[in-house]
Amino acid sequence: MELTVKKKAFLENLPELVERGVEEYGVRLRKIVIEKDEKGCYTVLITYDSEFRP
Repeated sequence: MELTVKKKAFLENLPELVERGVEEYGVRLRKIVIEKDEKGCYTVLITYDSEFRP
């Protein structure tokens, strides 16, 4: 089953947030989507497989 975590961030925090997502979910990570709103804030959607079996 795939789950998605939603986080809010400013531009200067995006690299750190993406790096933490990659480190935390590793091979279970499916995708990271970054969306910008009209106020200049970003929403980061991190989708991962909750039942990954190598």
